[in-house]
Amino acid sequence: MCVKNEPHILVVGIDGVRYDSLRSAATPALDRIADQGFLVPVRVHEKNATISGPVWATVATGVHADRHKVTGNSHHPVELDSFQDFTAAVRVARPELQTMIAVSWHPLAIRSECGPIFSSRGWVPTHDPEESNDADSWISADDAVAEYAAERIRHEDLAASFVYFGEADVEAHNHGTGDGYIAAIQRCDTRLTTLLDAIAARPNRAGEDWTVIVVTDHGHLDAGGHGGETQVERTAWIGAAGAGLPQHVTAVDHADIFAQVLATFGVAAADIDGVIFGARQEALPGATLPMTAAHR
Repeated sequence: MCVKNEPHILVVGIDGVRYDSLRSAATPALDRIADQGFLVPVRVHEKNATISGPVWATVATGVHADRHKVTGNSHHPVELDSFQDFTAAVRVARPELQTMIAVSWHPLAIRSECGPIFSSRGWVPTHDPEESNDADSWISADDAVAEYAAERIRHEDLAASFVYFGEADVEAHNHGTGDGYIAAIQRCDTRLTTLLDAIAARPNRAGEDWTVIVVTDHGHLDAGGHGGETQVERTAWIGAAGAGLPQHVTAVDHADIFAQVLATFGVAAADIDGVIFGARQEALPGATLPMTAAHR
């Protein structure tokens, strides 16, 4: 008799990483995901501003800002409370499953500014890096998130997790998209390696099917900053690899992550704007070609 492997999924958010800057950086962990699955540019949907709050709310809930009503980073709309995040939806469908959220930007997981964006809430570093908003604070916070999440992934049976790193976005805001920005992207990729290594070290890894999705929310202007309509601000990206995922995906939307997470556990996502990966027929308007190792 064939025993089916248990599904697990990890979604990693890396804030504010421009697609062309990503292609210029050394990112071996993300390259591995691209080689095993896909990594494609994603045009931020016109219903969402090119701001963290609206886009991460779409990642969390599978609907765009005309429905969840998150339009910026400072206000938590009551409409958002009508939508469960994908970890909560997984637990509703499969109450026996465990999930995790670990993030350095506090509004994603606790009641702060526009948060909690993820209805399940989750773990944040004790010190809020936005209080200082400098490189050292965000590096320390992101490193703490990676350490915390890796420890839990390695030792606990987490079915669905969301882990977030914010350093690159802050570096672009503070200093633009130059060498320091590339270095910040590369440090985020090193943290991704830490998470992938934790998955590989799991005692029952051979009996588990893991899907890993990595996503950014928006791009940046050369001098730093976003929220506008330029191509570099509105071009984000999603990469994914795992059991059963299509490899030749050319079109995805941030809302699709919710649908894909639920599909991993055999659950249909109802009344959302997203679809499973591979269900969109063509790239979103303004998106460029997919990235492979040959593009670097």
